[in-house]
Amino acid sequence: MRKNTELRVVSIAQSSGVELNANLILDEKTTRIDQKLKTLSEYVQQYPSGWKKRLELAHLLYAIGRIEQAVEEYRQVMERQPQLIDVRLKLGKLLQLMGQEAEAVAVYQSALPLLRDRATRQHIGGLIAICQGDTERAIAAFESAASNEPHNSSHWLALGQVQMGREDGVAALRAFDAVLSLNPDDIVASINSYDALMAVGNFRQAQQRLSKVLELAADDFRALKRQANNRCRMRLVSGESGKQTKQIISSALRLAPDAADAHELLAYYHLLRGEWAKGVGVLAQFSEEHPNNSSGWYFYGRCLFHTGEYQKAADAMLKAYRLYPNDCQIYRALCEILPLTTPGAPLLQAEGGNTTLTSIVEEMLERFPQRWSVWATAGRVLVESFEEIERGCSACAKATQLMPQLPDAWFSHGRVLALAGKHREAVEALAQGWQLLPENSGYLQSVSAAVWLAESYRVLGDDAASRRWWEEACQLAQELMEFDPATANYWQARALEGLGDVTSAVEAYRSALSQQLLYPLRAEVESAVKRLKGKKRKGSHP
Repeated sequence: MRKNTELRVVSIAQSSGVELNANLILDEKTTRIDQKLKTLSEYVQQYPSGWKKRLELAHLLYAIGRIEQAVEEYRQVMERQPQLIDVRLKLGKLLQLMGQEAEAVAVYQSALPLLRDRATRQHIGGLIAICQGDTERAIAAFESAASNEPHNSSHWLALGQVQMGREDGVAALRAFDAVLSLNPDDIVASINSYDALMAVGNFRQAQQRLSKVLELAADDFRALKRQANNRCRMRLVSGESGKQTKQIISSALRLAPDAADAHELLAYYHLLRGEWAKGVGVLAQFSEEHPNNSSGWYFYGRCLFHTGEYQKAADAMLKAYRLYPNDCQIYRALCEILPLTTPGAPLLQAEGGNTTLTSIVEEMLERFPQRWSVWATAGRVLVESFEEIERGCSACAKATQLMPQLPDAWFSHGRVLALAGKHREAVEALAQGWQLLPENSGYLQSVSAAVWLAESYRVLGDDAASRRWWEEACQLAQELMEFDPATANYWQARALEGLGDVTSAVEAYRSALSQQLLYPLRAEVESAVKRLKGKKRKGSHP
């Protein structure tokens, strides 16, 4: 994305009526829109057989988010000038965003006979595969295109984005690095690379990449969004730092007033300042004003969940699910929320029909079989909520088969094995994940993994190994403190408690609470503080 390009976030209504937000990258900044729109519309009406001004009109309609009108104008341009490949590609992309995949495939396929360039044909083949839900074929097509035309960054970018879609952050990073080797200032690749680094847990390098993004495009919505998220995670929400964070969020809201994730930023800013009712209210209002926006209901559900309103969270998340049952994160969120609405129930009936935790898990596995996190989530639910030990452990093992080089897949598997009481196997899985971590420190998952290793070794009776991992967890938590102080204090408290340092553990737990640690961890910490205070009182009266 060059300096003269612009990002616009628009709302797109799919044929089902669902409202989705989409990022449109414009070739140049659009000014004096109303006058241009009037002039071009009048010209097209006066000269209906022409195509150049109609193409300008289509681009302008695209730029201001009037997607359905833009699609109609692009169709007419394509009829008049069938050799314009770029028009076909843009039309196909818009149809894809509108949820009209079959029509998008037809448009993409119509471009193939016009092309002799092998790499471009392969790239379009990848776009067709995405529309048809065939991720493996899409990856193979984009890899072939990149191999035949390695200096064309669009092939690498598309490959990386598909890899991110299937949760292969390691492979995605390689693709985005290829783009950045061709153009170190590519904003889209830089932002995607930041996301991939966060996905694999490399928060130190991710911070460096975010700094680069802000140098390149400090006023880009995506950059502002990630900067605000980062500052909120660091708890820069009070005093002068808080004012700066609020200004960043306000800028994001001005750029994308109808984007659900912009309102999510404001909601969590308030939550992390302790203004919980105000934060929840932001997303309640957005959902009321945008009842067909599935992302709005998803974020509202997450916000309610993080404030301990589990039943309300389930209701909101189920609305997101019914609006748009094609989003993997909605399924995972339901798997996290539903067990807390009716603890211990073998089947969890949710409000509004026959949706149960069981049906959610089965649908999730059927819809997203190539995503490792889906198998890890299913494994945990099966073990914790249904006590289906063998099936749960087997499901979670599938995560490591899909992503054998990803530490977090092994850590998740190890955690499920430990919950199932299989601590020896848990140690082996956790150790395998640990070996896959790069040598340099700064990985999010390493702290929790160290705690889980310590716990399993303690159950196995190896006190020396357990103590080594408690101490390792304390050190790693300290390294995480600046990046995410609430989470770091939580894990440090767990490790200190494991070491028997009750006073320091209580202090760390209280620090986590003071930094607005959210539910469900907050409930666990409040319980731990009461328990440890009781232990201290008993210890003072032998």
